[in-house]
Amino acid sequence: MGRQANHTPHEKRRGWLRHGNSPGDFSLAPRCEARTRRGTPCQCPAMRNGRCRLHGGLSTGPRTAEGIERIRRASMTHGRRSQAAKAEQRSLRDLMKDCRLLLNQLAEAPDGDQA
Repeated sequence: MGRQANHTPHEKRRGWLRHGNSPGDFSLAPRCEARTRRGTPCQCPAMRNGRCRLHGGLSTGPRTAEGIERIRRASMTHGRRSQAAKAEQRSLRDLMKDCRLLLNQLAEAPDGDQA
C-alpha cells in the first residue's frame, strides 16, 4: 500500500526552506514585499532579493557597454533596414544606373566608333 506519514495532517513541519530562507517554521519566513491584484500583501516566502518567485520583478537590463551592444545586436531581426544595408543597396542602385547608361551609349553609337 502507500507510505504512512509520520505526522498528523495539520502539524507544523520543520526543516530546510527554499531560496535561502533559514530552516525552521515555514510560517516565520520573511514574506514577499509585493502587492497582489487584490491589493493585499503577497503571502509567499521571500527569496534573498526580498521578493517571491512569482513577484521577482523586471530585469534591470544590461549595465555595461558590452552588454548593451550584445542586446542591440541580438535584437536585430534581419538587418535589411540597417544603415550598412541601405548604403550597400544605394551603391548597387548607382552601379546599375551607370551600367544602363553605358549600355545605352554603346547601343546608340555608330559601328565605326567602337574601339
